[in-house]
Amino acid sequence: MRAAEEARHKAGLSRPELQILMAIRYTPGQTVGDLRDSLSMTVPTFARIIGELDKRGLIEREREQASDKRRRALTLSDAGTTLTTQITIVLRERLRLAYRAAGPDAVEGARKVMDALVK
Repeated sequence: MRAAEEARHKAGLSRPELQILMAIRYTPGQTVGDLRDSLSMTVPTFARIIGELDKRGLIEREREQASDKRRRALTLSDAGTTLTTQITIVLRERLRLAYRAAGPDAVEGARKVMDALVK
């Protein structure tokens, strides 16, 4: 968690901003409403954060081709992809080091726990 906080702070992002960017990174194309609901944020808070991320050029809002032109799908811009890639690399390296230090039995146990959580 400390690594995530350091990377977030270095990037100049708030926790909710990073949460939104990472959600878009790993599930691109979600609509604004769907992402807001999945993150359990209020409409005003989410709208403010999305507006800030848009102003900073980190996200793109694309109109869907469906009949409702108000619906916008969210994706990362090139700048957003670059920023989240840097953060992801830091976190991955920390996890790699932690797993290496813990040993193969602990890694297997962690995988079993994660598998059980997603079922």
